[in-house]
Amino acid sequence: MSHVDLRPFEDDDADAVFEMLQDPDAVTQAAFTADDPSDRAAFDAWLERHRADDRVNLRVVTDDGGFAGIAAAFTVDDDREVTVWITRNARDRGVASAALRLLIAHEAERPLYARVAADNTAAIEVLRSTGFSEIEHGPAYAPARGTEIEELVFALPPTLDGI
Repeated sequence: MSHVDLRPFEDDDADAVFEMLQDPDAVTQAAFTADDPSDRAAFDAWLERHRADDRVNLRVVTDDGGFAGIAAAFTVDDDREVTVWITRNARDRGVASAALRLLIAHEAERPLYARVAADNTAAIEVLRSTGFSEIEHGPAYAPARGTEIEELVFALPPTLDGI
């Protein structure tokens, strides 16, 4: 069993995150990504905005000390949302679920929300395994797919035993 942890984002992490966000399969699966994930200038501007925003809790996910992805909590329209993005080599081993558990343990605000493409079964499984429940669904534009798709919204209730 590997050891998953979260640590603060550091300047040296930017290249690894940018590279991770280039994985075409992951981009398609995530669906709700940047218009052009290969645009480094846009990525750098996005990263700078998020790192300067005290409402964004951006963390690096580590697996046995090595880079395994990112996890973040942020505020959209007064709702606290969470996201996790895991590298290809860290998938299917419980890393995403462990990272999300760690993230939500350090987020005091409840409820927490997460949005996911309806066909992203891996992300849905991670959300459900950490106590999130689907609360709504509807169409949303997915830049990675260039079309509107079904989006599911999940919530973690205000109190949840065991997490």
